[in-house]
Amino acid sequence: MIRFTRTAFGLSAMAFTAFMMTACAEGESQTDVPEEAAESNAEVVSAEFPGGAAKVMEFIAGQVTYPESAKAEGIEGKVFVEFTISETGEVTNAHVIESLHPALDSAAIAAAESMPAWTPAMKEGKAISTTITLPIFFRQ
Repeated sequence: MIRFTRTAFGLSAMAFTAFMMTACAEGESQTDVPEEAAESNAEVVSAEFPGGAAKVMEFIAGQVTYPESAKAEGIEGKVFVEFTISETGEVTNAHVIESLHPALDSAAIAAAESMPAWTPAMKEGKAISTTITLPIFFRQ
């Protein structure tokens, strides 16, 4: 299990806040669009972890197992995991986008895949899939 120091947890919370702000609904674009189209984009509601943003980091901290091989080698840092929240809120397609060490990558993916269903993103009243990137911190 990971032991988060206050500093590491604070960084985790800030990183999570940043990822929530940058998470985007599938098919959405950051380019300039006509005003009419921008109005429909305003109706997108982001996916939400049960209990909110702070709870996802608590959940991950409780689920990640720090591999003994990585501890023995003194490897610390973060692994970025990207996954999809489906229209039903299920976590799918979890994969590492920024690797640290194979054992830590596997632990991060396992933690992401163990998450309970999220409230899916919504656009114009319909559930849509969305992609999330989550940093998972490993500290001794």
